[in-house]
Amino acid sequence: MYEEQWVRGIVLSVSQLGEYDKRMVVLTEQLGRITVFANGARRQNNRFTAVAQSFTMGRFLLRPGKQAYTLTGAEIQRSFLDLTLDVENFASASYCSELTEYFTREGLGGKDELNLLYVTFLALLEGRLKAEVVRAAFCIKLLDIEGEFARDAASPLIRYILSQPIGATYSFEPTEEGRRELIRTADKARDRILDYPLRSLEVLESLERQLI
Repeated sequence: MYEEQWVRGIVLSVSQLGEYDKRMVVLTEQLGRITVFANGARRQNNRFTAVAQSFTMGRFLLRPGKQAYTLTGAEIQRSFLDLTLDVENFASASYCSELTEYFTREGLGGKDELNLLYVTFLALLEGRLKAEVVRAAFCIKLLDIEGEFARDAASPLIRYILSQPIGATYSFEPTEEGRRELIRTADKARDRILDYPLRSLEVLESLERQLI
Protein backbone atom coordinates (compact mmCIF):
# COMPACT_ATOMS: atom_id res chain seq x y z
CA MET A 1 0.00 0.00 0.00
CA TYR A 2 1.53 3.31 -1.10
CA GLU A 3 1.52 6.10 1.49
CA GLU A 4 -0.38 9.28 0.61
CA GLN A 5 1.31 12.66 0.98
CA TRP A 6 0.43 16.34 0.82
CA VAL A 7 2.34 18.50 -1.67
CA ARG A 8 2.15 22.19 -2.61
CA GLY A 9 1.87 23.00 -6.30
CA ILE A 10 0.36 24.75 -9.31
CA VAL A 11 -1.59 23.04 -12.08
CA LEU A 12 0.31 23.62 -15.32
CA SER A 13 -2.15 21.96 -17.71
CA VAL A 14 -5.28 19.82 -17.75
CA SER A 15 -6.64 17.35 -20.29
CA GLN A 16 -9.71 15.16 -20.43
CA LEU A 17 -9.35 11.50 -19.57
CA GLY A 18 -12.18 9.16 -20.40
CA GLU A 19 -15.74 10.30 -19.80
CA TYR A 20 -15.47 11.77 -16.32
CA ASP A 21 -11.81 12.09 -15.33
CA LYS A 22 -9.00 14.60 -15.86
CA ARG A 23 -5.25 14.27 -16.26
CA MET A 24 -3.30 17.11 -14.70
CA VAL A 25 0.34 18.11 -14.99
CA VAL A 26 1.26 19.71 -11.67
CA LEU A 27 4.46 21.46 -10.67
CA THR A 28 5.13 20.71 -7.01
CA GLU A 29 7.57 22.11 -4.53
CA GLN A 30 8.57 18.68 -3.24
CA LEU A 31 8.25 16.28 -6.19
CA GLY A 32 8.90 18.51 -9.20
CA ARG A 33 6.66 18.12 -12.24
CA ILE A 34 4.26 15.19 -11.91
CA THR A 35 1.22 13.68 -13.60
CA VAL A 36 -1.92 13.49 -11.46
CA PHE A 37 -5.23 11.77 -12.24
CA ALA A 38 -8.32 13.51 -10.85
CA ASN A 39 -10.98 10.84 -10.98
CA GLY A 40 -14.52 12.12 -11.48
CA ALA A 41 -13.38 15.75 -11.87
CA ARG A 42 -15.66 16.24 -14.88
CA ARG A 43 -18.75 15.09 -13.01
CA GLN A 44 -21.15 17.77 -11.84
CA ASN A 45 -20.51 18.88 -8.25
CA ASN A 46 -17.44 16.65 -7.94
CA ARG A 47 -15.10 17.72 -5.11
CA PHE A 48 -12.16 17.96 -7.54
CA THR A 49 -13.88 20.06 -10.23
CA ALA A 50 -12.62 23.40 -8.89
CA VAL A 51 -9.04 22.32 -8.22
CA ALA A 52 -8.60 20.46 -11.51
CA GLN A 53 -8.23 23.69 -13.48
CA SER A 54 -5.15 25.18 -15.12
CA PHE A 55 -3.26 27.78 -13.04
CA THR A 56 -4.80 26.63 -9.71
CA MET A 57 -2.40 26.79 -6.77
CA GLY A 58 -3.00 24.62 -3.74
CA ARG A 59 -2.14 21.63 -1.62
CA PHE A 60 -2.75 18.22 -3.14
CA LEU A 61 -3.11 14.92 -1.31
CA LEU A 62 -1.65 12.28 -3.60
CA ARG A 63 -1.56 8.51 -3.73
CA PRO A 64 1.47 7.39 -5.75
CA GLY A 65 1.18 4.80 -8.49
CA LYS A 66 3.67 3.20 -10.85
CA GLN A 67 3.83 6.08 -13.36
CA ALA A 68 1.53 8.77 -11.96
CA TYR A 69 -0.33 9.95 -8.89
CA THR A 70 -4.02 9.86 -8.01
CA LEU A 71 -5.63 12.88 -6.36
CA THR A 72 -7.38 11.93 -3.11
CA GLY A 73 -7.73 15.37 -1.51
CA ALA A 74 -7.06 19.04 -2.25
CA GLU A 75 -7.08 22.51 -0.73
CA ILE A 76 -7.14 25.53 -3.06
CA GLN A 77 -4.77 28.27 -1.88
CA ARG A 78 -5.13 30.62 -4.83
CA SER A 79 -7.29 30.33 -7.95
CA PHE A 80 -6.01 32.23 -10.97
CA LEU A 81 -9.20 31.62 -12.92
CA ASP A 82 -9.38 35.35 -13.75
CA LEU A 83 -6.43 34.81 -16.10
CA THR A 84 -8.83 33.00 -18.43
CA LEU A 85 -11.06 36.09 -18.77
CA ASP A 86 -8.54 37.96 -20.93
CA VAL A 87 -7.27 36.23 -24.07
CA GLU A 88 -3.73 37.62 -23.86
CA ASN A 89 -3.41 36.88 -20.15
CA PHE A 90 -4.68 33.36 -20.72
CA ALA A 91 -2.25 32.78 -23.58
CA SER A 92 0.60 34.33 -21.56
CA ALA A 93 -0.10 32.18 -18.50
CA SER A 94 -0.31 29.11 -20.75
CA TYR A 95 3.04 30.06 -22.30
CA CYS A 96 4.72 30.42 -18.91
CA SER A 97 3.21 27.13 -17.74
CA GLU A 98 4.28 25.31 -20.89
CA LEU A 99 7.81 26.69 -20.68
CA THR A 100 7.97 25.61 -17.04
CA GLU A 101 6.74 22.15 -17.99
CA TYR A 102 9.53 21.91 -20.56
CA PHE A 103 12.31 22.49 -18.03
CA THR A 104 11.04 20.76 -14.91
CA ARG A 105 11.25 17.03 -14.16
CA GLU A 106 9.78 14.59 -11.66
CA GLY A 107 12.03 13.98 -8.70
CA LEU A 108 13.68 17.41 -8.88
CA GLY A 109 12.11 19.84 -6.43
CA GLY A 110 10.48 22.82 -8.12
CA LYS A 111 10.35 25.42 -5.33
CA ASP A 112 12.00 28.26 -7.27
CA GLU A 113 10.05 27.56 -10.47
CA LEU A 114 6.82 27.34 -8.47
CA ASN A 115 7.39 30.67 -6.75
CA LEU A 116 8.34 32.32 -10.05
CA LEU A 117 5.18 31.08 -11.70
CA TYR A 118 3.11 32.36 -8.78
CA VAL A 119 4.51 35.92 -8.90
CA THR A 120 4.20 35.87 -12.71
CA PHE A 121 0.49 35.08 -12.55
CA LEU A 122 0.09 37.93 -10.05
CA ALA A 123 1.97 40.30 -12.38
CA LEU A 124 -0.27 39.38 -15.30
CA LEU A 125 -3.40 40.04 -13.25
CA GLU A 126 -2.01 43.31 -11.87
CA GLY A 127 -1.47 44.61 -15.40
CA ARG A 128 1.15 47.21 -14.46
CA LEU A 129 3.57 45.72 -16.99
CA LYS A 130 2.51 44.68 -20.46
CA ALA A 131 1.98 40.95 -20.86
CA GLU A 132 4.79 40.72 -23.41
CA VAL A 133 7.20 42.24 -20.88
CA VAL A 134 6.07 39.83 -18.16
CA ARG A 135 6.56 36.87 -20.50
CA ALA A 136 10.05 38.00 -21.45
CA ALA A 137 11.15 38.61 -17.86
CA PHE A 138 9.70 35.24 -16.84
CA CYS A 139 11.58 33.47 -19.62
CA ILE A 140 14.92 35.02 -18.69
CA LYS A 141 14.44 34.42 -14.95
CA LEU A 142 13.40 30.80 -15.56
CA LEU A 143 16.36 30.13 -17.85
CA ASP A 144 18.65 31.59 -15.19
CA ILE A 145 17.15 29.31 -12.53
CA GLU A 146 17.80 26.35 -14.83
CA GLY A 147 21.38 27.48 -15.47
CA GLU A 148 20.64 28.11 -19.14
CA PHE A 149 21.10 31.87 -19.38
CA ALA A 150 24.43 33.55 -20.17
CA ARG A 151 24.74 36.57 -17.88
CA ASP A 152 27.94 37.98 -19.33
CA ALA A 153 26.36 39.95 -22.17
CA ALA A 154 23.16 40.95 -20.36
CA SER A 155 21.82 44.51 -20.59
CA PRO A 156 21.47 46.66 -17.43
CA LEU A 157 17.72 45.90 -17.21
CA ILE A 158 18.27 42.16 -17.52
CA ARG A 159 21.08 42.27 -14.95
CA TYR A 160 18.68 44.04 -12.60
CA ILE A 161 15.99 41.39 -13.10
CA LEU A 162 18.48 38.59 -12.49
CA SER A 163 19.81 40.28 -9.34
CA GLN A 164 16.40 40.44 -7.68
CA PRO A 165 14.88 37.74 -5.47
CA ILE A 166 12.07 35.85 -7.19
CA GLY A 167 9.41 37.80 -5.33
CA ALA A 168 10.73 41.07 -6.79
CA THR A 169 11.18 39.85 -10.36
CA TYR A 170 8.73 42.40 -11.76
CA SER A 171 9.83 45.43 -9.71
CA PHE A 172 11.01 47.41 -12.71
CA GLU A 173 9.68 49.91 -15.23
CA PRO A 174 11.33 49.45 -18.63
CA THR A 175 12.13 52.17 -21.09
CA GLU A 176 11.03 51.54 -24.67
CA GLU A 177 14.59 50.57 -25.59
CA GLY A 178 14.80 48.30 -22.54
CA ARG A 179 11.49 46.67 -23.42
CA ARG A 180 12.63 45.84 -26.95
CA GLU A 181 15.98 44.49 -25.74
CA LEU A 182 14.31 42.39 -23.03
CA ILE A 183 11.90 40.76 -25.47
CA ARG A 184 14.56 40.25 -28.14
CA THR A 185 16.97 38.64 -25.66
CA ALA A 186 14.31 36.37 -24.17
CA ASP A 187 13.13 35.15 -27.58
CA LYS A 188 16.66 34.47 -28.76
CA ALA A 189 17.62 32.60 -25.58
CA ARG A 190 14.44 30.53 -25.66
CA ASP A 191 14.72 29.57 -29.31
CA ARG A 192 18.33 28.51 -28.81
CA ILE A 193 17.27 25.90 -26.25
CA LEU A 194 13.84 24.61 -27.24
CA ASP A 195 13.81 21.60 -29.54
CA TYR A 196 10.10 21.69 -30.34
CA PRO A 197 7.53 24.50 -30.82
CA LEU A 198 5.32 25.54 -27.92
CA ARG A 199 1.59 25.41 -28.64
CA SER A 200 0.97 28.52 -26.56
CA LEU A 201 3.62 30.46 -28.48
CA GLU A 202 1.78 29.77 -31.71
CA VAL A 203 -1.38 31.24 -30.13
CA LEU A 204 0.51 34.35 -28.99
CA GLU A 205 2.03 34.86 -32.42
CA SER A 206 -1.44 34.56 -33.95
CA LEU A 207 -2.74 37.22 -31.56
CA GLU A 208 0.12 39.55 -32.46
CA ARG A 209 -0.61 39.16 -36.18
CA GLN A 210 -4.25 40.10 -35.55
CA LEU A 211 -3.15 43.32 -33.86
CA ILE A 212 -0.89 44.41 -36.72
